[in-house]
Amino acid sequence: MPREGDFLADLAVISYEKLLKKDPAESSKLLTACVEWGFFYLDLSSLTAENYRNLVSAMNSVSQEYFSRPLEEKMKDTREEWGEFNICGYKPHGLDSGNMEHKKDGCEGLRIPADLCFIPWNNTKLHRPDGVSGQWETFMQFIAESHSIGITILENLSDALGLKGDERYEYQHGTESPSTSTAVLQHYPCEVDLPQNTSAGHFAHTDTGSITILFNTNWGLQVCSPDGDRWEYVPPSKNDLAIVNLGDALKFLSGLKLKSCLHRVVPCFGKWEAGPRYATIFFLRPNNEAEFTDTEGQRWKAEDWLNRKFLNYRSTHSDQERNAIATGRKGFVGLWEKPAVTSLAATMT
Repeated sequence: MPREGDFLADLAVISYEKLLKKDPAESSKLLTACVEWGFFYLDLSSLTAENYRNLVSAMNSVSQEYFSRPLEEKMKDTREEWGEFNICGYKPHGLDSGNMEHKKDGCEGLRIPADLCFIPWNNTKLHRPDGVSGQWETFMQFIAESHSIGITILENLSDALGLKGDERYEYQHGTESPSTSTAVLQHYPCEVDLPQNTSAGHFAHTDTGSITILFNTNWGLQVCSPDGDRWEYVPPSKNDLAIVNLGDALKFLSGLKLKSCLHRVVPCFGKWEAGPRYATIFFLRPNNEAEFTDTEGQRWKAEDWLNRKFLNYRSTHSDQERNAIATGRKGFVGLWEKPAVTSLAATMT
């Protein structure tokens, strides 16, 4: 756990059961969380979400087994095509910029596109990773139920904002049209197991899409406070409490009413020194042809925004500092430097 002097994010807890019932008070509470933080906890403890909780447990077991395999075996699940690679297959360590200067990221991941679940007839370019063929039904169920949860959140936000017709957010996230929505498993090795020239954790960034639903096994996630002056820890969630955050696409679709919050993953002393961190995530993104305008007035299609942002993730820290693509802030890269003291507090103030 964080040590004395570290900060914890005070996030709202939103009831999924109440969102399903379109409770006006809960929709209003959700909107406030999305305007102020862009981060909240989603309470999934009701009987309605029991199957989903079981799926999350199963996904975590798949993750730990998959990432324990030899690298050469996992590399068979990589994809060479740029667009496909961003949403499908294995992502090895060291492709993106890391948390520390002159270092690459030490996180590895496995990506399964939602289109393989919803519109497989239109997915000749996508391939099922062979390494998880035996768990394919689990992935498909997790994607379907995660998408449904994301749509419920969007419906309640549309209600709270009084949106009508095609302006409603859920209509730009349908399953009948291609998107880059993706289920992702991530593995953050403990520091002694990091590949050479990589750094622990995940660099500071905002997400590309609309709704991110996250479950993780260990401390490390930090969000930038609403006033932007410090990093605050988000305690890891159990299966009955998802961490949810908004991404760039929904921020832009809302005309900047909603917040896409800057966040990162950093080593939490006393935890990663002893063992790794795993994360199970679903990224709900708009349909590929959905359009929005970024903070600099440039018009984007959703698929093009994702590819542009992922390309930026691989650029140098100095290049990232010159634009706002990765973090939403020019002149900011959010590097983490390993402190000489035992507390992380000094790095967050």
